[in-house]
Order: sequence, then structure tokens, then C-alpha cells
Amino acid sequence: MDNDNINLFKFIHLDISEIDLDKTIVIPAKMADDITTIHLYVKEKPEDRFCENCNTYSCIIHDRIIKKINHCTVLEKRINLIFYQIKYKCKICKSTHLQNPSFIGTTKSISKAGELEALNQLRNPNITFDYVSTSLSIPETSLVRLFDKHVDIKRHTLGKRLCFDEFYSKKLGKTKYCFTIYDLDKNEIIDILDSRYKDVLLNYFYKIPLNERLNVDFINIDMWSTYYEVATKVFPNATICVDSFHVIEHLIKAMDSIRKRIQNTFLNNKDTDRNGYYWILKSFHYYLTTNMDNIKYTRKSRSHYSYLYTKYDVLEKVLSTSSDLRVAYTLKESYREFNITANYEEAKEKLPEFIEVFENSKFPEFREFGKMIERWQNQIINSFIVINGKRNSNGPIESLNSRIKKLISRGNGFKSFERFRNKTMFSLNKNEPIK
Repeated sequence: MDNDNINLFKFIHLDISEIDLDKTIVIPAKMADDITTIHLYVKEKPEDRFCENCNTYSCIIHDRIIKKINHCTVLEKRINLIFYQIKYKCKICKSTHLQNPSFIGTTKSISKAGELEALNQLRNPNITFDYVSTSLSIPETSLVRLFDKHVDIKRHTLGKRLCFDEFYSKKLGKTKYCFTIYDLDKNEIIDILDSRYKDVLLNYFYKIPLNERLNVDFINIDMWSTYYEVATKVFPNATICVDSFHVIEHLIKAMDSIRKRIQNTFLNNKDTDRNGYYWILKSFHYYLTTNMDNIKYTRKSRSHYSYLYTKYDVLEKVLSTSSDLRVAYTLKESYREFNITANYEEAKEKLPEFIEVFENSKFPEFREFGKMIERWQNQIINSFIVINGKRNSNGPIESLNSRIKKLISRGNGFKSFERFRNKTMFSLNKNEPIK
């Protein structure tokens, strides 16, 4: 690229709005040794300099120091400002002072535009500090200090509908699990705590003004008793809902336990397993626990099961291995259909009937499941309440937690929980401010 093209590139595309052109001289750009970098030479006009030591305007230009300022990226070209910084010297007390240009940021080696670009890149949950440091040629320690200085996110105001959940983070917080509070209506993280212990949660929520806590109408939890006890104590007006996702999760585990028990009856009895029932149950176990709409099946002509033309043929073959398995699967699907289609009034009527059926089942796994949903009966029914077209659910926070785990994995660990909390909320919430 010749100098004419560089100058054209500079004046058409380069945003130098933060540089005061009345006080600054911009010298034509030159190519750096690296063809992806452009050096823009900048001199700030001298001005009367006040000496703070002797309280006089007696400073004169003593020298100019060449300083490289990391500026910004434009059209995949890195722009560096080569700044001729004036060094003033007082004629009276002989002290020296450096010029402080307005376009340099708090890190001294990065312009304000460069700092803003770095912080905006960190909004992406898939972007790490190491990546930004490498791509923008900013020392990682400087980048971390910049982030800590300008990103300090406060707790959001509690909404009408909250979700409580935790995610595993052995090396981040004081305990193995961190606690997340989520606003179901605004779809944003309210706060993240480094522990889910009862005393920690009670201490945290009691610091929130009572009038704010009284405005909370619904709280969605999983079936962990600590969340229920905390919610009932600090949110006296809230209706507690047990998320249907966790109920179905327990039901699927019960169904899979039944499948394993039946499967193992064929393991050591090859004479009665000439049809290969053990391997059918082992190979296609997910047909008993996964929604059929989510299963993709392609027939393989050379496979041992090439006669199974559709996924419904596969399911029928799996169920034909045992009459007990067919009974258990039918009951499981019946509850799953009820969970999807029932409204609040139907849930109040039909859930007690399901509890009775499960508790009287021939399968011990289902009897245990029936006792569990009986203990949480009222809270499960509350989850069928629909507000503004949305059913009470912990589904959004479960999705959020999976994104947080990916953020932790990509970040390769965080030494500071506060930095992790700020990075998570900065990346996963919308429009978090920069100080």
C-alpha cells in the first residue's frame, strides 16, 4: 500500500473524533513493518504549562518523548498513534512535567478509543481476556486493570418473577456451587453469589429493602429445600413454583433405572436372549427417555437392525422386549403429555390422580417418584400458572447456566470471583453500562 492510499484510508475511514484537531497536528500516516498496522503520527501543540511546584507559568519545552499509543482497528487494520509527547521544564524550580493529551486513556499506553474497543469486545461471552490482549496488542495485565476499573456491575432490581438456580464452580467461589438470581420477565441476570448456603442467602436477601422484596410475586426453584425455606422467609408475598423441567428430569431418571433393571435380566441368560434384547435395550436406550420429535434415525442397510425402517419401528422393537417396559413407558409418556398440555385448573385436578397411580405402581422407581411429587404437589401445580403468555419455569436459567459454564471453560479459570461475576453479567445481560 503506497502513502497516497494510506492517507486516503486515514482521512476517509479513521475516526479521530476524540483528538482535538485545534490543539493537535496530525502528520501523514506511514506503514509499519507489519502490513496489518498503520502508524499515525500525532503532535499536540505546545501551550502554557503551569508548574505545580512553584505555582507559576514558567515552564518551557525541554524535550519530546516518542510514545506509541494503541488506538483502534479499522477495516482489519490496526491503527497506532505515534505521539510526540512534550516534556516541559520549569525555569525556576527546574522540575519536569509531561504533557497529558486528552485522547490517552487511563492505562496511558492505550487511547480512549482503544479502551472502548477492548471493552466492547469483552461483551462477547465467547471472547476471553487472552484473545483481546493478543488481537489488540494490549498487555493482559493492563486489560484486566482496565476491565476492573470500568466494569463494576451492581445488583439489578428484583422483578415480579424470579428464578433461583446454581452452577458448579469449584475454583470460583467459597463453595462448589455459585448461586444465580434471574429475572424471568426481563430475561436478565439480577445477581450472582459465590455460595448457595442458607445463611449466605438469608444474609444477602435481608439486606434488600422489604418493599422491594414484597413486590416479588413468583419464585421458581428446583426441589432443593434450602431454596424453598429461604424464599418463604424473605419473600412473604411470593408464590413458590417447582420447575417442571426438574420434575421431568426425575421421571426420566426413574424410567432409565427401570430400563437398566430389565436390561440386566437378559445379560446372564443367553438362552432366553436369542433375539438380542439386551443389546437392543442398550443400543436404543434413549428412545425411552427422549422426545420422539427430537430423535433422528437413519436406516443403515448393513446394520444388524437394517429391518427397522423408521424410528417408530425402533421404538416398537424396544418396547417389545418386555411388557413391563411398555407399561412403564406408557405411564411416563402420559405424565409428559400432561406436563406439556395441562393448564392450572387441570393440573389441580389431575396431579393428585397421577400421584396415586405412581405411588401404587409395581415399579419401585415410580413409587419413589410418586412420593417426591406428593411432597412438592402445591409447588408443582403453581408452575402451571401462566403470566403474560409465559408459564412459570426455570428453563431460561438452565439455559443461562450452560452458557456460564462455557464462559468459565473458555476463560480457563478466573482468579477473582468479582471479575468473573462482572464478566458474566457484562457478557450475558444486555446494555450493561461502562463507567
